[in-house]
Amino acid sequence: MKAGADAFGRALADWTRGGTEPEIYERDDGFVDVGAGPELFFADFPHWPSAERLAMRYVRGRVIDVGCGAGRVALHLQQRGFDVVGLDSSPLAARISRRRGVRTTWCSPIGRLTGSIGAFDTIVLFGNNFGIFGSPDELRRALTDWAARTPPGARILAESTSPYFGGAPALDRRYDLRNRERGLMPGECRLRVRYRDWATPWFRWLFVSRREMRSLLPGTGWHQSRILGTTPQEPYVGILEKD
Repeated sequence: MKAGADAFGRALADWTRGGTEPEIYERDDGFVDVGAGPELFFADFPHWPSAERLAMRYVRGRVIDVGCGAGRVALHLQQRGFDVVGLDSSPLAARISRRRGVRTTWCSPIGRLTGSIGAFDTIVLFGNNFGIFGSPDELRRALTDWAARTPPGARILAESTSPYFGGAPALDRRYDLRNRERGLMPGECRLRVRYRDWATPWFRWLFVSRREMRSLLPGTGWHQSRILGTTPQEPYVGILEKD
């Protein structure tokens, strides 16, 4: 990633120095939304979303924290004695997580992870990272590869937010109809992250409801064993087990 495009990493760097200005998410239809800011990305465990806290009960073995950001999940798991790797495509994020104490970080796009995925028993996809592959086809392809390579008993802690209740980010009926006309799922988005004078390249992201998550899994080698979450508009975590 080019330095000028690492808007999220720049935000993290400022937040480590006490900054409070949040990141901005811009959608391709002109909609903009304020991000979670340091309140989430540097949060201690008691202040995580409830679904993420509950999901920590299902961690086992060696862990990879995909999209680790400032390392809040990896640090928590290290403190509990887990062998964990933090992965992020942002060079600044990987550097910051190391400075904050994450012992092992990889700076790499998610697409390069498949070759190493067999080394892990738990894959953490927090921060709505179930949608990191951007489309149902790419998601299913990655999950199928992961199922073939991960050890028996492997789990994915997959977080997403339903696109139907205004939290993902504020997807409305107009965007839903536009997507359907294009043959896309309602929660498929094209986004970029902005922070001050920096902006990431545009990227695709996928938000799914609980039912949609379950419907995408048949044939991938994974099934949804349980859902953790409270209100429909809040992020939830699906516990995915190998078939």
